[in-house]
Amino acid sequence: MLAPPVIDWLEQTLQQHNLQCTPVTGGANNLGVKIEAGGQTWFLKCFEATHLNTRQKQLNEFMFSQAIYNAGTLATPKPIAINATHNVSLFEYIAGSKVEQATSSAITAAISFVKSINSSAPKQALNIASESADSLLGFADIVKNRLAKFSHTRLDNAQLYCELQLTLNNIRDRYNTVTQEIPTHWTKKIDQNVVSPSDFGFHNAISRDNQFYFIDFEYAGMDTAWKLFADFFSQPAVPVDIAYANKFLSLAIFQPLKLNPQDTLKVFELTLLKWCLIMLNEFLPDVQARRIFSWNISCINEQKRMLDNVQRAQLHKCNAYFKEIPLKVMGLSETLREIT
Repeated sequence: MLAPPVIDWLEQTLQQHNLQCTPVTGGANNLGVKIEAGGQTWFLKCFEATHLNTRQKQLNEFMFSQAIYNAGTLATPKPIAINATHNVSLFEYIAGSKVEQATSSAITAAISFVKSINSSAPKQALNIASESADSLLGFADIVKNRLAKFSHTRLDNAQLYCELQLTLNNIRDRYNTVTQEIPTHWTKKIDQNVVSPSDFGFHNAISRDNQFYFIDFEYAGMDTAWKLFADFFSQPAVPVDIAYANKFLSLAIFQPLKLNPQDTLKVFELTLLKWCLIMLNEFLPDVQARRIFSWNISCINEQKRMLDNVQRAQLHKCNAYFKEIPLKVMGLSETLREIT
């Protein structure tokens, strides 16, 4: 499963031989492998080599992991070694389980994690987080740019293509409504002064013995409070009830959101639309390549069958998610009224 040069590197790095390698399922973009030897266990993350941003994401994740772990944040696996030549990174193995529900204790752990990395991580050593908008207008631009990615999408299945276009049109119409009246101050620069995991949510967390560990920092770095908050409450994999928004907004870093509630609502709605489009990424060729790599399936027909199933499932999820947007925005509006 692993190439001989990777095995050699692991043996040299770990000073171990006769490694036992077991695939770890669940990754959407990369291949995970459990490495065992001498009574010890590690996690090897293998990145898909052909993607243009692979090296950048791999280096960024390892650098961010080192920065927050070395600063004293223990709610994340210890980073051990990186090999950019072979597109692999080695971490401590956390023998836990997926987080299936955003419980009150999980929310408390997430808040503690955000507080920890923002109070201790060396901000000057971190990159700007992926897709970080340096103005509020940037949140609208992100949705516009993501919509543009689908302009050249073509499918062999005519019915599925029509269903996709209908969904995209619905998203585009709502985007046009939200951006119809953009305040002039939205063009002003906003601070990217928050340490953020970026793709932050319980889909990227492990639970063990009532402790929560956060993983996957490929897109992490310095970001805005607006994006960290909006993304966390928009993440569809393990949804977080908007009723918990007041707990997050109690943190000092989110003070600008409370001072500008109307801006917060508009940014939140744009972020929800962004996540609708992220759920449709399975229709983009570069994302399809990463999915197929992570599945580790060699049969072409099986790859196509799985891809078709995933595309249909994601389109269904997107449509269901889209219908919930008004309720989520209303819920945040009520919370902001209560605390401002």
